Amino acid sequence: MLKVGDHRELQAAVLALKVMNRDLSKDIRRATVQTMNPVWREEVNSRARSETDRLIIAKGARIAGGNPPKAVAASSRRKLSGGLVPVESWAGFEFGSERDRIRSYRRRNRSGSGTHRVTRHTMRQLPARTPKGRVGYAAFAEVGPRMVSLWISLIVKKTHDAFEGK
Repeated sequence: MLKVGDHRELQAAVLALKVMNRDLSKDIRRATVQTMNPVWREEVNSRARSETDRLIIAKGARIAGGNPPKAVAASSRRKLSGGLVPVESWAGFEFGSERDRIRSYRRRNRSGSGTHRVTRHTMRQLPARTPKGRVGYAAFAEVGPRMVSLWISLIVKKTHDAFEGK
């Protein structure tokens, strides 16, 4: 993931927003959200493959205005029909699970006369394991650099316009 603390240029942009006129920084944050929200939502929605992905991850996709702005997905707190709360349980659907996990145990026969060994394949309800993410993380890897570039250019343009008196 992209971190502001790792890049001096982004730190400079954050500091510039902190020291500038409050109205100008508010205008920049508003323009950032307005221009980035459609791009972020479109990218997340295009990567959501199933209805479950759309309900859990893509439904809450938005840009949270701030300094720096944050790309948010899977932020819904409303329970789904089965009781799952997306903001609490999104990781399994984003990163998947080891689908071929095998669990063996012993159980008693139906007649109760003895036991036998049972082998089950578990965790097949979730998508296959993807360490770098399937929907939100993959979308940010694609669109993140564009969004950072857009944010910096918005800061420069709005600041320039303010100096020009526009």
